[in-house]
Amino acid sequence: MKLPVGEDFSMSFRMTGWLSEFREDEAEEWGKVMLSHSFDEKEWKNALTRLQELLKEDGKQAEEGSMRSYLSCCAESVAGSHPVPSLQSLVEELYEEYGMENSKDLIK
Repeated sequence: MKLPVGEDFSMSFRMTGWLSEFREDEAEEWGKVMLSHSFDEKEWKNALTRLQELLKEDGKQAEEGSMRSYLSCCAESVAGSHPVPSLQSLVEELYEEYGMENSKDLIK
């Protein structure tokens, strides 16, 4: 199997379902982050959805780049661990413990 490289690689991530919701540059950044960790694309989507839910429950919001960075940090926290927990459970655990520094109160 030939893997996409360079521009072809970026395009393969942009064309994927949920990443199409983002601007082209954001989708490319998500692709880079996802390749840096051992979680699959579905886990990233589920973790992002859960983070958005947690923020909403707390009356908070965060920019896309901040959420991507937060999820990357969650993924990095278990690098080299076995077995690797789900990314969604890591988000829940770390959010419960530490919150999200770069979040802001929702504007009403």
